[in-house]
Amino acid sequence: MESKTPTVSVVIPVYNAEAHIRDCLDSIRAQTLPQWEAILIDDGSKDGSGRILDEAAERDPRFRVIHQENGGVSRARNAGIEAAAGKYLLFVDADDLVTPEYFAEMVGAAETYGTDLVLCGFDRFNDVWEKHFQLTPYYAVLFRSAGELSMVYTEARSNMFGVSIWAKLFRTDMIRAHNLRFDPAISYEEDCVFITDCMPHIRSAIGLGAPMYRYRQQEESLSKGYRRDTFHFLVNGYQRRCALLKQYGLSEYLPKAKGIFFGVVKNTCIKIANSGFGKEERVKEYRMLITIPEVQDAVRFERKSRSGLSNRICAAIKASNPEKLDRVMRRWKIMDAAVGFKNDLRRAIKNRGKKEEK
Repeated sequence: MESKTPTVSVVIPVYNAEAHIRDCLDSIRAQTLPQWEAILIDDGSKDGSGRILDEAAERDPRFRVIHQENGGVSRARNAGIEAAAGKYLLFVDADDLVTPEYFAEMVGAAETYGTDLVLCGFDRFNDVWEKHFQLTPYYAVLFRSAGELSMVYTEARSNMFGVSIWAKLFRTDMIRAHNLRFDPAISYEEDCVFITDCMPHIRSAIGLGAPMYRYRQQEESLSKGYRRDTFHFLVNGYQRRCALLKQYGLSEYLPKAKGIFFGVVKNTCIKIANSGFGKEERVKEYRMLITIPEVQDAVRFERKSRSGLSNRICAAIKASNPEKLDRVMRRWKIMDAAVGFKNDLRRAIKNRGKKEEK
Protein backbone atom coordinates (compact mmCIF):
# COMPACT_ATOMS: atom_id res chain seq x y z
CA MET A 1 0.00 0.00 0.00
CA GLU A 2 2.86 2.37 0.73
CA SER A 3 4.54 4.38 -2.01
CA LYS A 4 8.32 4.78 -1.98
CA THR A 5 7.85 8.46 -2.75
CA PRO A 6 5.56 10.07 -0.17
CA THR A 7 2.77 12.37 -1.28
CA VAL A 8 2.99 14.35 1.95
CA SER A 9 5.89 15.27 4.20
CA VAL A 10 4.80 16.35 7.67
CA VAL A 11 7.40 18.17 9.77
CA ILE A 12 7.06 17.87 13.54
CA PRO A 13 9.55 19.81 15.73
CA VAL A 14 9.85 18.18 19.15
CA TYR A 15 11.28 19.64 22.33
CA ASN A 16 10.46 18.12 25.73
CA ALA A 17 7.05 16.97 24.47
CA GLU A 18 6.96 13.63 26.29
CA ALA A 19 3.49 14.30 27.74
CA HIS A 20 1.71 14.53 24.38
CA ILE A 21 3.96 13.34 21.55
CA ARG A 22 2.59 9.78 21.54
CA ASP A 23 -0.95 11.07 20.96
CA CYS A 24 0.34 13.31 18.17
CA LEU A 25 2.15 10.42 16.44
CA ASP A 26 -0.88 8.14 16.84
CA SER A 27 -3.00 10.71 15.00
CA ILE A 28 -0.45 10.75 12.16
CA ARG A 29 -0.36 6.95 11.99
CA ALA A 30 -4.17 6.87 11.75
CA GLN A 31 -4.27 8.84 8.48
CA THR A 32 -6.48 7.41 5.72
CA LEU A 33 -3.90 8.56 3.15
CA PRO A 34 -1.02 6.06 3.50
CA GLN A 35 1.60 7.77 1.29
CA TRP A 36 3.17 10.05 3.86
CA GLU A 37 6.41 10.55 5.74
CA ALA A 38 6.75 12.25 9.11
CA ILE A 39 10.04 14.01 9.75
CA LEU A 40 10.47 14.18 13.51
CA ILE A 41 13.03 16.75 14.62
CA ASP A 42 14.25 16.07 18.15
CA ASP A 43 15.53 19.54 19.03
CA GLY A 44 17.79 18.51 21.90
CA SER A 45 14.98 17.28 24.18
CA LYS A 46 16.00 16.63 27.78
CA ASP A 47 13.05 14.36 28.60
CA GLY A 48 12.08 11.04 27.01
CA SER A 49 10.87 12.55 23.73
CA GLY A 50 13.85 11.35 21.69
CA ARG A 51 13.36 7.76 22.81
CA ILE A 52 9.65 7.89 21.95
CA LEU A 53 10.48 9.17 18.45
CA ASP A 54 13.02 6.41 17.88
CA GLU A 55 10.51 3.79 19.00
CA ALA A 56 7.93 5.19 16.56
CA ALA A 57 10.44 4.99 13.69
CA GLU A 58 11.27 1.38 14.57
CA ARG A 59 7.59 0.42 14.35
CA ASP A 60 6.79 2.41 11.20
CA PRO A 61 9.48 3.37 8.63
CA ARG A 62 7.36 6.32 7.49
CA PHE A 63 8.59 8.09 10.64
CA ARG A 64 12.07 9.57 10.17
CA VAL A 65 13.94 10.97 13.17
CA ILE A 66 16.56 13.72 13.13
CA HIS A 67 18.32 14.33 16.45
CA GLN A 68 20.03 17.71 16.74
CA GLU A 69 21.29 20.10 19.39
CA ASN A 70 18.71 22.53 20.69
CA GLY A 71 18.46 25.41 18.24
CA GLY A 72 14.85 26.49 18.48
CA VAL A 73 11.69 25.70 16.55
CA SER A 74 12.70 27.66 13.43
CA ARG A 75 15.92 25.70 12.91
CA ALA A 76 14.05 22.46 13.61
CA ARG A 77 11.41 23.21 10.99
CA ASN A 78 14.07 24.28 8.49
CA ALA A 79 15.82 20.91 8.97
CA GLY A 80 12.50 19.26 8.21
CA ILE A 81 12.04 21.31 5.02
CA GLU A 82 15.50 20.28 3.83
CA ALA A 83 14.77 16.60 4.48
CA ALA A 84 11.25 16.53 2.98
CA ALA A 85 10.69 14.26 -0.02
CA GLY A 86 6.93 14.74 -0.43
CA LYS A 87 5.12 16.75 -3.11
CA TYR A 88 3.30 18.58 -0.33
CA LEU A 89 4.46 19.90 3.01
CA LEU A 90 2.59 20.10 6.32
CA PHE A 91 3.65 21.29 9.76
CA VAL A 92 2.25 19.81 12.97
CA ASP A 93 3.21 20.82 16.52
CA ALA A 94 4.25 18.02 18.88
CA ASP A 95 1.37 18.51 21.33
CA ASP A 96 -1.37 18.81 18.70
CA LEU A 97 -3.55 16.27 16.87
CA VAL A 98 -5.01 15.85 13.40
CA THR A 99 -8.15 14.03 12.31
CA PRO A 100 -7.76 10.77 10.31
CA GLU A 101 -8.86 12.37 7.03
CA TYR A 102 -6.57 15.42 7.38
CA PHE A 103 -3.90 14.43 4.83
CA ALA A 104 -6.38 12.98 2.33
CA GLU A 105 -8.70 16.01 2.37
CA MET A 106 -5.88 18.55 2.15
CA VAL A 107 -4.12 16.73 -0.69
CA GLY A 108 -7.43 16.13 -2.48
CA ALA A 109 -8.19 19.86 -2.43
CA ALA A 110 -4.71 20.78 -3.69
CA GLU A 111 -4.96 18.27 -6.54
CA THR A 112 -8.53 19.23 -7.48
CA TYR A 113 -8.04 23.00 -7.48
CA GLY A 114 -4.33 23.17 -8.37
CA THR A 115 -3.55 25.66 -5.59
CA ASP A 116 -0.24 26.50 -3.92
CA LEU A 117 -1.78 26.48 -0.46
CA VAL A 118 -4.64 24.70 1.29
CA LEU A 119 -6.06 25.87 4.62
CA CYS A 120 -8.61 24.18 6.86
CA GLY A 121 -10.58 24.83 10.03
CA PHE A 122 -9.23 23.91 13.44
CA ASP A 123 -10.25 23.21 17.01
CA ARG A 124 -8.66 24.78 20.06
CA PHE A 125 -9.00 22.44 23.00
CA ASN A 126 -7.70 21.37 26.38
CA ASP A 127 -8.84 18.86 28.98
CA VAL A 128 -12.10 20.67 29.80
CA TRP A 129 -13.21 22.64 26.74
CA GLU A 130 -12.90 23.01 22.99
CA LYS A 131 -13.87 25.62 20.41
CA HIS A 132 -14.25 25.32 16.63
CA PHE A 133 -12.81 27.85 14.16
CA GLN A 134 -13.87 27.86 10.51
CA LEU A 135 -12.51 30.00 7.70
CA THR A 136 -15.79 29.45 5.83
CA PRO A 137 -19.15 27.91 6.79
CA TYR A 138 -19.21 26.24 3.36
CA TYR A 139 -17.26 23.22 2.14
CA ALA A 140 -14.58 25.44 0.59
CA VAL A 141 -13.70 28.98 -0.42
CA LEU A 142 -11.28 29.79 -3.25
CA PHE A 143 -8.74 32.61 -3.00
CA ARG A 144 -7.72 33.50 -6.56
CA SER A 145 -4.68 35.56 -5.57
CA ALA A 146 -2.41 36.38 -2.65
CA GLY A 147 -4.24 39.69 -2.37
CA GLU A 148 -7.55 37.93 -1.77
CA LEU A 149 -5.89 35.61 0.75
CA SER A 150 -4.38 38.53 2.66
CA MET A 151 -7.92 39.58 3.57
CA VAL A 152 -7.72 37.02 6.39
CA TYR A 153 -5.75 39.66 8.29
CA THR A 154 -8.70 42.06 8.32
CA GLU A 155 -11.08 40.02 10.49
CA ALA A 156 -10.49 38.91 14.07
CA ARG A 157 -12.15 35.53 13.43
CA SER A 158 -9.83 34.74 10.49
CA ASN A 159 -6.58 36.47 11.52
CA MET A 160 -5.16 33.32 13.10
CA PHE A 161 -5.55 31.48 9.79
CA GLY A 162 -2.95 33.88 8.38
CA VAL A 163 -0.66 33.72 11.41
CA SER A 164 -0.36 30.03 12.29
CA ILE A 165 1.82 27.57 10.37
CA TRP A 166 -0.42 24.59 11.14
CA ALA A 167 -3.73 23.68 9.43
CA LYS A 168 -2.03 24.41 6.10
CA LEU A 169 -0.63 22.39 3.21
CA PHE A 170 2.06 23.90 0.96
CA ARG A 171 3.48 22.79 -2.35
CA THR A 172 7.05 21.76 -1.51
CA ASP A 173 8.43 22.97 -4.84
CA MET A 174 7.05 26.47 -4.14
CA ILE A 175 8.83 26.56 -0.77
CA ARG A 176 12.08 25.35 -2.30
CA ALA A 177 11.94 27.45 -5.48
CA HIS A 178 11.79 30.67 -3.48
CA ASN A 179 14.10 29.45 -0.68
CA LEU A 180 11.41 30.10 1.93
CA ARG A 181 12.62 29.26 5.43
CA PHE A 182 11.91 30.17 9.05
CA ASP A 183 14.10 32.93 10.46
CA PRO A 184 16.10 31.48 13.41
CA ALA A 185 16.52 35.00 14.82
CA ILE A 186 12.76 35.22 15.41
CA SER A 187 11.66 33.14 18.37
CA TYR A 188 8.02 34.24 18.63
CA GLU A 189 5.40 34.52 15.86
CA GLU A 190 8.01 32.99 13.56
CA ASP A 191 5.15 31.22 11.78
CA CYS A 192 3.45 34.53 10.96
CA VAL A 193 6.69 35.80 9.39
CA PHE A 194 7.02 32.61 7.34
CA ILE A 195 3.44 32.91 6.07
CA THR A 196 3.85 36.57 5.07
CA ASP A 197 7.10 35.64 3.27
CA CYS A 198 5.14 32.98 1.37
CA MET A 199 2.28 35.28 0.39
CA PRO A 200 3.84 36.95 -2.70
CA HIS A 201 4.49 33.51 -4.19
CA ILE A 202 0.98 32.11 -3.69
CA ARG A 203 -0.96 32.25 -6.95
CA SER A 204 -4.11 30.78 -5.45
CA ALA A 205 -5.30 29.03 -2.28
CA ILE A 206 -8.28 27.00 -1.14
CA GLY A 207 -9.78 27.16 2.34
CA LEU A 208 -11.72 24.14 3.62
CA GLY A 209 -14.44 24.66 6.19
CA ALA A 210 -13.99 21.40 8.10
CA PRO A 211 -11.92 21.67 11.33
CA MET A 212 -9.32 18.92 10.83
CA TYR A 213 -6.45 20.25 12.95
CA ARG A 214 -6.67 20.10 16.75
CA TYR A 215 -4.61 22.77 18.49
CA ARG A 216 -3.97 21.94 22.13
CA GLN A 217 -4.29 25.01 24.35
CA GLN A 218 -1.94 24.33 27.23
CA GLU A 219 -2.29 26.53 30.29
CA GLU A 220 1.43 26.18 31.00
CA SER A 221 2.32 27.22 27.44
CA LEU A 222 4.84 30.04 27.07
CA SER A 223 2.33 31.87 24.93
CA LYS A 224 0.07 32.14 27.98
CA GLY A 225 2.47 33.96 30.27
CA TYR A 226 4.13 37.33 29.93
CA ARG A 227 7.60 37.34 28.43
CA ARG A 228 9.46 40.63 28.07
CA ASP A 229 11.24 39.45 24.93
CA THR A 230 8.17 38.69 22.82
CA PHE A 231 6.24 41.89 22.22
CA HIS A 232 8.64 43.28 19.62
CA PHE A 233 8.12 40.04 17.67
CA LEU A 234 4.36 40.62 17.81
CA VAL A 235 4.92 44.15 16.49
CA ASN A 236 7.09 42.74 13.70
CA GLY A 237 4.35 40.33 12.65
CA TYR A 238 1.78 43.11 12.73
CA GLN A 239 4.00 45.36 10.59
CA ARG A 240 4.36 42.60 8.01
CA ARG A 241 0.61 42.06 7.84
CA CYS A 242 0.00 45.77 7.34
CA ALA A 243 2.69 45.88 4.64
CA LEU A 244 0.90 43.08 2.77
CA LEU A 245 -2.40 44.93 2.85
CA LYS A 246 -0.68 48.01 1.44
CA GLN A 247 1.14 45.94 -1.19
CA TYR A 248 -2.13 44.53 -2.51
CA GLY A 249 -3.97 47.85 -2.53
CA LEU A 250 -6.03 47.09 0.56
CA SER A 251 -5.07 50.09 2.70
CA GLU A 252 -8.73 50.81 3.45
CA TYR A 253 -8.70 47.67 5.60
CA LEU A 254 -5.78 48.84 7.76
CA PRO A 255 -8.11 50.15 10.53
CA LYS A 256 -9.45 46.61 10.91
CA ALA A 257 -5.93 45.22 11.16
CA LYS A 258 -5.15 47.88 13.76
CA GLY A 259 -8.25 46.85 15.72
CA ILE A 260 -7.04 43.24 15.74
CA PHE A 261 -3.63 44.40 16.96
CA PHE A 262 -5.31 46.30 19.78
CA GLY A 263 -6.57 42.92 20.94
CA VAL A 264 -2.91 41.85 21.17
CA VAL A 265 -2.16 44.98 23.19
CA LYS A 266 -5.08 44.31 25.55
CA ASN A 267 -4.00 40.71 26.00
CA THR A 268 -0.46 41.85 26.80
CA CYS A 269 -1.80 44.24 29.48
CA ILE A 270 -3.67 41.30 31.02
CA LYS A 271 -0.52 39.17 30.98
CA ILE A 272 1.46 41.92 32.71
CA ALA A 273 -1.29 42.26 35.34
CA ASN A 274 -1.11 38.50 35.99
CA SER A 275 2.69 38.30 35.84
CA GLY A 276 3.33 38.45 39.58
CA PHE A 277 5.51 41.55 39.14
CA GLY A 278 5.58 44.23 41.82
CA LYS A 279 4.10 47.63 41.05
CA GLU A 280 7.39 49.16 39.93
CA GLU A 281 8.04 46.33 37.47
CA ARG A 282 4.50 46.45 36.13
CA VAL A 283 4.64 50.18 35.54
CA LYS A 284 7.98 49.73 33.78
CA GLU A 285 6.43 47.18 31.39
CA TYR A 286 3.36 49.34 30.77
CA ARG A 287 5.63 52.32 30.05
CA MET A 288 7.53 50.25 27.48
CA LEU A 289 4.25 49.24 25.87
CA ILE A 290 2.87 52.77 25.72
CA THR A 291 5.98 54.17 24.00
CA ILE A 292 5.72 51.82 20.99
CA PRO A 293 4.35 53.80 17.99
CA GLU A 294 2.27 50.86 16.72
CA VAL A 295 0.51 50.65 20.09
CA GLN A 296 -0.39 54.34 20.05
CA ASP A 297 -1.52 53.98 16.45
CA ALA A 298 -3.74 51.00 17.30
CA VAL A 299 -5.56 52.79 20.13
CA ARG A 300 -6.22 55.81 17.90
CA PHE A 301 -8.19 53.55 15.58
CA GLU A 302 -9.92 51.57 18.31
CA ARG A 303 -13.62 52.40 18.40
CA LYS A 304 -15.52 52.85 21.63
CA SER A 305 -16.19 49.33 22.84
CA ARG A 306 -18.89 47.66 24.86
CA SER A 307 -15.98 46.40 26.96
CA GLY A 308 -15.29 48.87 29.72
CA LEU A 309 -11.79 47.42 30.13
CA SER A 310 -10.92 48.10 26.48
CA ASN A 311 -12.10 51.70 26.79
CA ARG A 312 -10.10 52.28 29.97
CA ILE A 313 -6.95 50.73 28.47
CA CYS A 314 -7.31 52.97 25.43
CA ALA A 315 -7.72 56.07 27.59
CA ALA A 316 -4.62 55.28 29.66
CA ILE A 317 -2.47 54.57 26.59
CA LYS A 318 -3.68 57.68 24.76
CA ALA A 319 -2.75 59.68 27.86
CA SER A 320 0.70 57.99 27.87
CA ASN A 321 0.14 57.29 31.57
CA PRO A 322 1.59 53.91 32.71
CA GLU A 323 0.55 54.50 36.32
CA LYS A 324 -3.06 55.00 35.22
CA LEU A 325 -2.84 51.84 33.11
CA ASP A 326 -1.57 49.93 36.13
CA ARG A 327 -4.54 51.16 38.21
CA VAL A 328 -6.94 50.09 35.45
CA MET A 329 -5.43 46.62 35.31
CA ARG A 330 -5.29 46.19 39.11
CA ARG A 331 -9.02 46.96 39.34
CA TRP A 332 -9.68 44.53 36.50
CA LYS A 333 -7.68 41.80 38.25
CA ILE A 334 -9.69 42.22 41.48
CA MET A 335 -12.97 42.04 39.56
CA ASP A 336 -11.78 39.08 37.50
CA ALA A 337 -10.80 37.19 40.64
CA ALA A 338 -14.24 37.85 42.14
CA VAL A 339 -15.98 36.57 39.00
CA GLY A 340 -13.74 33.50 39.01
CA PHE A 341 -14.53 32.79 42.66
CA LYS A 342 -18.27 33.13 41.98
CA ASN A 343 -18.08 30.75 39.00
CA ASP A 344 -16.05 28.22 41.00
CA LEU A 345 -18.61 28.39 43.80
CA ARG A 346 -21.49 27.83 41.37
CA ARG A 347 -19.73 24.81 39.84
CA ALA A 348 -19.04 23.36 43.30
CA ILE A 349 -22.71 23.76 44.34
CA LYS A 350 -23.88 22.24 41.04
CA ASN A 351 -21.52 19.26 41.37
CA ARG A 352 -22.54 18.71 45.00
CA GLY A 353 -26.19 18.69 43.94
CA LYS A 354 -25.47 16.03 41.31
CA LYS A 355 -23.69 13.84 43.90
CA GLU A 356 -26.62 14.16 46.33
CA GLU A 357 -29.07 13.13 43.58
CA LYS A 358 -27.07 9.97 43.01
